[in-house]
Amino acid sequence: MFKITSPGKKIKEICQSLGEPYIIKIIDAENVIYRNLNNIYDFEISGLDNQKKLFNATIYIWQLKGGTRIVETVPNIKSLDELKTALDSITTEYLGLIKLS
Repeated sequence: MFKITSPGKKIKEICQSLGEPYIIKIIDAENVIYRNLNNIYDFEISGLDNQKKLFNATIYIWQLKGGTRIVETVPNIKSLDELKTALDSITTEYLGLIKLS
């Protein structure tokens, strides 16, 4: 059985740096940074709840309507600045898709 631990300092600081509407949530027994986008898409940022100095995150974009499924993965994000840039870009892209639907 998996033991769920409290979020570590690193993931808490990254989540705080991202600000609202990002939160820490447990998904598949891992503390991840999470954002719900209008109940149509979810962003899940994995790989940051550790004590490693290296930064290696993956963003999973989940589509919630019509059956939950991953629609895009952004791997190998190596810095907080790169993460912020990627999140800004995909937020703009997926908000645009929501407006079109």
